[in-house]
Amino acid sequence: MQRGSYTFGDSDLAAERLALVAEVFDAPSRRFLGEAGAALTESPSLAVDLGCGPGRTTRLVAELTGAARTVGIDASASFLAEATRLSGGDGIEFVEHDVTSVPFPVGPADLVYCRLLLAHLPEPAAVVDRWMTQVRPGGVLAVDEVEFIDTPHPVLARYEELVVALVASRGALMYAGPVIDAMPDGDGWQREATTLIEHLVPVALAARMYGMNFRTWRDDPAITANCSQEDLDQLAADLAELAAPEAHGGDTPVRWGLRQALIRRTGQTTQSAKGDNR
Repeated sequence: MQRGSYTFGDSDLAAERLALVAEVFDAPSRRFLGEAGAALTESPSLAVDLGCGPGRTTRLVAELTGAARTVGIDASASFLAEATRLSGGDGIEFVEHDVTSVPFPVGPADLVYCRLLLAHLPEPAAVVDRWMTQVRPGGVLAVDEVEFIDTPHPVLARYEELVVALVASRGALMYAGPVIDAMPDGDGWQREATTLIEHLVPVALAARMYGMNFRTWRDDPAITANCSQEDLDQLAADLAELAAPEAHGGDTPVRWGLRQALIRRTGQTTQSAKGDNR
């Protein structure tokens, strides 16, 4: 597996799903980025959005931090082409790079942001340690990850079980929030704030998001090795039924627990920023 590869792919369908993800998580992301910007003594000269995909989070970072220059980094050329088409100019740019590899092509940055990214990367604590070498002293890394998902529907719960197994087959951890919360301070950096917030998502909207995602990975060997095609067809049909808002508008919403952590670079690190990618 290519290091840092995105579990859910970079197809047109994956890009469409990410547009929906941006809609679903817009409010908590805006709140958190506002807090991250306020944690700096002045507007950042450089902000970096890791795993930027088609660039929607990059636009949020630029808008809410007031950075003079905002750079989105992603390993997908197709996502970056779409990001450039939608967001180029006005101090926003995009660079193709493996986010697990340091140094980054830009930086060091005053603010580095990632949303729902560490869940796709093996050894998230070690990745954070590397990322902190790319933050300017006094700057912050803002990490936004899933701590838990509490769903009232067995269909959604079954989907989530499969996603956890799929991510684990790539050596990663779907619920990366507890790892971030438990991390000790590192060499030249410390956690300044860690908060668990709850975000409610209507069942139909969650099912729509899940259904789009399911279509991108249902044929993955890690899934088909343990599920029959009949079972997968049934799950697809059940998700499609749940996605009808008129049928489930009054249902108990899905409860997402989001771990939002601000990590401050306090000084120089002893780890080299020039390629320690272990």
